[in-house]
Amino acid sequence: MELYSARICPFAERTRLVLVEKGIEHEHVEVDLSDKSERFMEVSPYGKVPAIMHNGVALYESAIINEYLDDVFPEPALSPADPVLRARGRIWVHYCDDKFLNDYYPLLTGSDADARDDLRGRVLDHFHFIDEHGLGASSDNGPYWFGAAPTLVDFAYFPFFERLPAWSHYRSISIPSECRRLKRWIAAMWMRASVQEIANSADYYVEHYKGYADAA
Repeated sequence: MELYSARICPFAERTRLVLVEKGIEHEHVEVDLSDKSERFMEVSPYGKVPAIMHNGVALYESAIINEYLDDVFPEPALSPADPVLRARGRIWVHYCDDKFLNDYYPLLTGSDADARDDLRGRVLDHFHFIDEHGLGASSDNGPYWFGAAPTLVDFAYFPFFERLPAWSHYRSISIPSECRRLKRWIAAMWMRASVQEIANSADYYVEHYKGYADAA
């Protein structure tokens, strides 16, 4: 298996975390997103990371890759056995990509101060929604989205919270004190060996997201 990835990319980190959690052997190919190779573009026609080549098959889009990995390498399972919970997990990943990130990234990159104030409020609303309706549904059974063990949902969200120090530094956004479940979840994720193996420092993100914030 070949993994095409970029260190800065949270979507690529999603798949890197799953590969490490499952102990899947692979060749890591670091992609220069400013100078994409022909080989990379063959594997990833969108020109985005992550992408994998496995047994002659190219796959891209992090959520799709991660479901594939969970199907082909079933141990340890990173999806609930219950079909209803699996469907809910897909809904939460969709919420991340279609709702949360549509406010989270513009908060950093937007240039209009009034718009940023509105986005800051919306991001805080997302934090409360995740705390109450996501993690709150299983808070009695463990710190993760579906209880005692992490799933693809946890690995879909965590890379964006790992990068929160850049948002805190440039846009003064942080986890509200009342979002206790969300804080517990972040702490539990930081304890995982896969996260510790891959994670970058807060200073790394402050430095590497400076261009996005300063351009706004």
